Amino acid sequence: MESSNYSSGALSIRLRQADEPLPLPLLLIGNRAYGSVERYAEYCRWWLAEYENRIIGICGILQRSTEEWEIVNMAVSPEYSHQEIGGQLLIEVLDALRAADAGKVTAGIRSSCVDMLAFYQEHGFRMVAVEQDYFAGLDQQHVGNKVCSCDRIMMERVWPDAVKQRRPVVMSHFHASVSIRIAQIRDAGPLLRMKKRLDQQTTYMLLEPGERMMNEAEQRDMIRYALRSANSNIFLAERDGQIIGYLEAMGGKVSRNRHSAYVVIGVLQEYANRGIGRRLFQTMLQWAQDRELHRIELTVQSANERGIHLYRSLGFRMEGIQKNALLVDDRYVDLIQMGLLL
Repeated sequence: MESSNYSSGALSIRLRQADEPLPLPLLLIGNRAYGSVERYAEYCRWWLAEYENRIIGICGILQRSTEEWEIVNMAVSPEYSHQEIGGQLLIEVLDALRAADAGKVTAGIRSSCVDMLAFYQEHGFRMVAVEQDYFAGLDQQHVGNKVCSCDRIMMERVWPDAVKQRRPVVMSHFHASVSIRIAQIRDAGPLLRMKKRLDQQTTYMLLEPGERMMNEAEQRDMIRYALRSANSNIFLAERDGQIIGYLEAMGGKVSRNRHSAYVVIGVLQEYANRGIGRRLFQTMLQWAQDRELHRIELTVQSANERGIHLYRSLGFRMEGIQKNALLVDDRYVDLIQMGLLL
C-alpha cells in the first residue's frame, strides 16, 4: 500500500554510520539469499533513505577495482515503492561515486525483473552482458507462459572522462594475446576441463588424475559464490578463447579471518614459464588491495623451485614447513607455507 501522506521534502539520504545496524528486512528484499547478504554486508558502503526516522530505502555498493564499483543490493520498502524513492537514492549514490572519480558502476539484474532493468536504463545504465543460468538451482522465478528465467543481465554506467590517461605498455605479441579476467558463470565447463587437464600434466597440483570429483554444476556454484563474495575471486588467463591458467583466491568465512585469502594457481604446461602466473598474481594482488585484504597465503611443494621463486619475487615469505605432508609418486613431500601481508 502506498503512503498517502508521503512528502518528498521530508526524505533524507545519507551514508550509514559505521556502528549503525543494517535493516535486514530491507536487505532481504534486495537479495533473498541471507548467506550472500551476510558475506558482503560489512564490506559494502551503504546509503540509506530515511523518512520520519525510519529507514525505507537502502543501496549497497562494493569496490571492484580502483575505478569500478558494483551495486550489490538495492531495495525500497514496499509501501513506498511507487514514490520514486529508488530513483532519488540511486541518483545520490551515482553523484557520490562520480565525485570520487569512479569510472564505471555495474549492477546485475535477474532477466525476469523487467521493472528493475527499465529502472537502471532510465538512469543511464546499459546492458553489456548476459550470464546464463546464474540463478540456476536457486529460487525459481517465471516470466510469461511459465518460462523460468535464470539468467543475469549485467548493466553498466560509464563516465568515459573519468578514465585516467596511462602510458601505453609495450608487450610481446604473445603477452598481448593473453588476457586476464574474472571468471563468469559461463566459464564453469571450460575451467573444470582445464583443471582436469592440468591434473594430468603436473604433480604440483593437489589432486591426481581422475580424483577431481567436482562436476560442472558445482564449479558453477563456486564461481557464483566468488562473484558475490567480498573477499573471494577467481581469475582466468585466456588466449584465443581458451582458458590456459587460473588463480582462485578464497577469502576467510568467519569474522576472525575475513581479512585473509588462500590462493591456488595453475597454468597449463605448454604455457608455463611465460609470465602468466605472475600476471595472474599481479591482478589478484591489485584486487586484494582494493578490497583492503590484509593477508594472502598459499602452500607450495618443496620441489617446486620455480613456484617458490615466483612467490618470493612477489613478496611472499616462508612461514613454516609441513613435513611429509603429501605422498607423490610413492615419495613423501614437504609443503611450504608462505604468506604475504599487504
